[in-house]
Amino acid sequence: MRLFLCALLVLLLTACSRVAGESGFGSRLVPASCISAAVPWILGDAVGTAAPGEAALEAAPALRAVTYNLHSGLGPERAFFTSRAQAQRYLAGIAESISAAAGPPDVVALNEVDFSAQRSGGFDQAAYLANILERYTGRHYDVVYGETWRRRLPGFEVRFGNAALVRHPIRRANACLYDDAQSCGVPAATQDMPALQAPGILGRFTREARGLIRLTIDVDGRAVDVVVTHLDAFVLAEREAQAAHLLRRFIDPRRTTVVLGDFNTVPTVMTYTRAFFTADRTHDILTSGGLADARVLFDSRRGAADFRRWATYPSTKPVWPLDTVLGSLDLVPWNVKVIAAPYSDHNGLYVEYRVTSDAAVIAAQRARHDVIRRRQLAQIMRCDLVQASAAQLRWLAAGTGFVDIASAAERKALLPGAHTF
Repeated sequence: MRLFLCALLVLLLTACSRVAGESGFGSRLVPASCISAAVPWILGDAVGTAAPGEAALEAAPALRAVTYNLHSGLGPERAFFTSRAQAQRYLAGIAESISAAAGPPDVVALNEVDFSAQRSGGFDQAAYLANILERYTGRHYDVVYGETWRRRLPGFEVRFGNAALVRHPIRRANACLYDDAQSCGVPAATQDMPALQAPGILGRFTREARGLIRLTIDVDGRAVDVVVTHLDAFVLAEREAQAAHLLRRFIDPRRTTVVLGDFNTVPTVMTYTRAFFTADRTHDILTSGGLADARVLFDSRRGAADFRRWATYPSTKPVWPLDTVLGSLDLVPWNVKVIAAPYSDHNGLYVEYRVTSDAAVIAAQRARHDVIRRRQLAQIMRCDLVQASAAQLRWLAAGTGFVDIASAAERKALLPGAHTF
């Protein structure tokens, strides 16, 4: 028994040390003046104003996206097992809530999905939810699977991961782990990319493999790239590295793209108040290039900056907006809302985009997004990198998309040596 308790203590200490991991370039000790200055850069300029040609978007094609963490069908409270009947009731409730909020969504991203796991009744949760959603909406949904974890212990078998439900023709689809991105057809990481963390001996017991699904769907003749992912919950350095690899290796900035999932991060204006994660800059990384947070763009047009209304976790008393939808700049967030329902430990997030080819609208969105990006970078350089190391600057240059909007002084700091990460 003593040996068991010692081993358990070691694992707990290992897990805690991993939680307290360092950011690639974020600082835990940010001055109060920096925290108070974080709100304006979220808003951007020209808040509350309509973009040129925006009125015509009322008749533009819609793209409806939902992201939902299912908690393996175990319900809103902490649980390790449940019956098949109870899990199915929870999933049916989620399907009903999605259809009520979004009508027939075009794509539904699912995280923490059990695929025939004993702990939740041994059935395919993604397929079951797709069937119930079809019953509510009258639309057929194909399922794309992204398994990230499997346990073969007899009586405790688990298959687990991400899934995507889509109601449009699928042109291509694949899934992979971040540690094995080449199986998704992605070239090997270049030497200057931030390194994904190796698990180590004890880390093998505390590290959860993370992966993503990539697919291209045909939405009324338009190719739309969709990425579904679930970033690391506990290890800050690993989450930031996953975000960097997602942005730099899996996204083609020239294509219409939507990225959905539980990112386990919040905008910097909120992360300053998160215990253990005040230095988390994952959201800055994800939005440093050509992808914009639908909530940020939606709010910036309305002059709003209170992100608490987008909170999805924990579902019973939401505090943190962990569940996120990002889109390319030809996607205009038209409606955004939280799907509040007592069926998982997360609530869902619904985004209705208007898809546009109008150059003036896209340019206006890009201008708004670039103002926010410049302010994000200025915040990082002023508040996180007061005494920046060469490694931090190389990380920022190689792992984010900020370089193209950096000032001359910022580029001078970032670019030298960026190729020698």
